[in-house]
Amino acid sequence: MIWRNPPARALLVSILLSSIGMGVYVLALGQMLFALTGSAQAFAIVLTLQGIGAVCVLPFCGPLVDALDSRRVYVGCGLARAATVLAIVLADIAGTPASVPMIGAAALALAVFDNMQRAALFKFSARHIDDSLRVRVNGLLGAAIQAGALTGMALLGVILSVAPPARALLVDVAMACAAAAVMASIRLDASDANRALLAGSRLRSLLPNALRDWRQMLAQYRNETVVLGMVALCAADFFFANGLSTLVVPLVHRSYGGQSWYIAALEATFGIGMLVASTLTRHTVRQSLLPLWLLVQAGTALLLALSRDPFAHFLAFFVGGFANLNSLTWLLTTLQQHANPGDKAKMASLRLLAIGIGTIALMPWLGHAARVSLDSAFFSVGAAMAAFALASVWIAIGFRPHQRTILAASQP
Repeated sequence: MIWRNPPARALLVSILLSSIGMGVYVLALGQMLFALTGSAQAFAIVLTLQGIGAVCVLPFCGPLVDALDSRRVYVGCGLARAATVLAIVLADIAGTPASVPMIGAAALALAVFDNMQRAALFKFSARHIDDSLRVRVNGLLGAAIQAGALTGMALLGVILSVAPPARALLVDVAMACAAAAVMASIRLDASDANRALLAGSRLRSLLPNALRDWRQMLAQYRNETVVLGMVALCAADFFFANGLSTLVVPLVHRSYGGQSWYIAALEATFGIGMLVASTLTRHTVRQSLLPLWLLVQAGTALLLALSRDPFAHFLAFFVGGFANLNSLTWLLTTLQQHANPGDKAKMASLRLLAIGIGTIALMPWLGHAARVSLDSAFFSVGAAMAAFALASVWIAIGFRPHQRTILAASQP
């Protein structure tokens, strides 16, 4: 049924293509930075810069995407991402390899484009995907992301045998363009642009209009602080995934002699865990299970700190991916359906803003812990996820979904 729905089909294909590029980008960038600095802290700093870029753009992003057509924003941001990554590749081709400051500047730009694109994705899914399909589509989006990442990692292993990591980034450029082309080809019954918001959105009035929109939206949640708690909790899953991506290179350097295929294998195992979870969302994506999935992620980080056994490492990455998709999908779907029709992109911005602030707050702490020792870094991830799990008990008990939210949508 999902594949007979053109918007859902195009969205899933586009996400799959862009995730192939992201799979190449993240691992190639991590290896470039580790080669330049010999430390995991550089990657943590780049992720922090991405969080800063997100915090700067997201207050304006939500109102702007609510006013504009989400498909056009998605396509434009995909092409802008391709141009930014291409700049790194061209610098390498010209004989001036990318430095840490250049990569940091590119990360700031990508944070702007990627977060606007994610807000557009959130709005597009909320406006053009039927409520009865949304839980399943969001689960499949997670699966598409991981399937694409796995493919990208496999491609990177082949490319690194004949070219340096910077040249591998050309795959990300090509996939970003292809993903934009797929979304541009969709035929929709109507645009989801809000002409009323757009009419008053001159540049000089952008800030007052944005503040007005935010004030009106947040006033609706005056008596629903648990919803704002859910928004804040969105930072947990992304901190966990970013933490493992940051620490996998030094883990392989310490335990596996720096063999790059182990990096791809461990990241792929995380992705396989998410893929398996995506087939079980009807049973596992539940409000009552949210604290469990966050606590499981905390436990896997502690396992990575305590064990030197390769089986334990791969098990931790698999179970961590499985738990990560379940908590991420519940939060994403519930917030999509809880937001009012005119506030979909602003809710996406709130979610992404929480992720950005969480990244700014936690990734430098993780980078500092990694300088002490790799085990200290994994313990830090575990402690943070345990704290998030404790906070999620309030949400599991206190949130009262509307009839249109995930609990109703997920019934057979």
